[in-house]
This record gives sequence, C-alpha cells and structure tokens, in this order.
Amino acid sequence: MDLKEFEYVLAINEEKSFSKAAKKLFISQPSLSQYINRLEGQLGVTLFDRNTIPLSLTYEGELYINSVKAIMNIVANMRKSFEDISDLKIGRVNIGLTPSKANSPLPAILPVFKKAYPGIELIITERTSSELEDMLLRGQVDICLLNLPIKSKGIEYDAIKKENIYIAAPPDFTPPKGVNTEAEYPQIELDDLKNEQFILLHSSQRLRQIADSIFNSENFKPKILLETASIETSLRLSAAGMGFSFVPESYVRFSGLSNPPKYYTLSHDLNWTLVIAYREGAYRTKAVNAFAETAKKVIAE
Repeated sequence: MDLKEFEYVLAINEEKSFSKAAKKLFISQPSLSQYINRLEGQLGVTLFDRNTIPLSLTYEGELYINSVKAIMNIVANMRKSFEDISDLKIGRVNIGLTPSKANSPLPAILPVFKKAYPGIELIITERTSSELEDMLLRGQVDICLLNLPIKSKGIEYDAIKKENIYIAAPPDFTPPKGVNTEAEYPQIELDDLKNEQFILLHSSQRLRQIADSIFNSENFKPKILLETASIETSLRLSAAGMGFSFVPESYVRFSGLSNPPKYYTLSHDLNWTLVIAYREGAYRTKAVNAFAETAKKVIAE
C-alpha cells in the first residue's frame, strides 16, 4: 500500500471514469485498469461497480475511500509537522546539565531561547557530570552543558568559554597586608587561609576535584565546615560569613546577591572550560542546534 495507490483510486472516484482518471494521471487507461485489478485482487474486494454509468463505488469501495481520506489527512498533518520542525515552529530538546548549571547560566539562556522559539519544548534533566555523560551516550538526552574534562569516550563538544574560578570570601574578611585590594579580584595565597573554614562541594563534583588538586599541590589541609552539592548554597553561605568557597565566574556574574561575598584569585591558573556536549556522530536536529547557538551567544555576552 502506497500513496500512488491512493492517488489512483481517488482520481477514479473523482472522475467517475477510468479513461478520464487516466488522462488526469498522465497514464494509459489499460495500465490504470490493470493496476486497479491487481489492487482489488490483493485486497480481495471489488472497489468499483463497472456496470454503472457513471462509475460508482461498491460498499467496500466506500470503506476504502473513507480510510484513504483519513490516511491522507494524517500524511498531510505529518508533512506540515515536518515543515514546522524545519522552520523551528515546533520541536523538542532534551537538555542535561548539572544542578549548578541549572542555577547559572540556564536562567539567563531560557528566556532568550523561548522568546525566539516559543513552540519548542525543552526537557531539563539535572544529574552529576558522570551521570550526564552516561545519559548522553545512551541517547537519553540530546545535549549537555558540562565542564571539561569529559571522561567518557564517544562524546564530542563545542567549547563555549573558559571561565575563571574564584575564591568567595565572607564580606567581612580582611585580606593580609600587601594584597592589592584595589584590583577587581585581588590575589591572595592559599596559605593566607590556613585558619579559615571552607564550604566545599562533594568529592564527586568537578569543582571540588579542582579544589582538591590545588590543596594537594600546596600540601594544604582545609578546615571543612560542611560539604554541599550546590554551588549556590556554598556561595550564599560565604556571603553569610560562614566560610570560603570556590565559585565559577558565571556564578559571580549571575548570582544576583544583594550582599555578595568578596571575590579573590589564587596565584594558580584556576579555571575550567564550559562546553556543550553531544554524543559523537549523533544526528543534531535544528532545535538542538538552535539551543546550542543561543547558549553560546548568551554566555559569550
């Protein structure tokens, strides 16, 4: 059963004549008659009463025509949906990201994207980086916002931005003498914080792993007040005077705190790279590409 079959039967029904239908279809009448005879043989029914003038449908033919019209309507709607998807009027993107990315920069990206593409559905999944890598490889999400390094094979990515990682200090923290407090982000030494308390992420999280690598390289044992899964929580606790935390640049930009902590840099080159990750070789829909381009633009700005 194919669309040509439907076209032939509908033409005969509309013209009430094999010869007129053949002319309309630009084929010979014998060819059209043979085609319909084979179709009726395959279906085991007679579609047209050839003894009437003009040609009329049998009862089975009426059932067939009604079904064909319903199918053609479905096909037309399907083609319209494909056109809408192609024009980005509708679509769906499954986005995977860590809770920290859900807090920042996702709130900055979504309003811009939804304004440009209001008909595209977004499904947001929050997991740890390692869980997201696994979901991406399984095809459970289309795209992920992650930070390098990516540990799984079979994932490709577009780098968006290398962002600095700062030390967030309580607002009342007084830096040691010699620190250039006029700088936007004054530089301090880790050893200056040996008597201070830290609010750190869990050991499975990338930002904590970066912090631990710094601690290990300096043979520094931090005094840990508490561990949390949320960068926002650690940032807010630092702002409340509870201790020091490691904060990515995007959180500094998008935190919106009325009484933010003070931000410092370490002498180490402390940064990470934000990327949009895809399963290697996977087909990227126009909706996926549109979200990726919007994210890049918003974060770059």
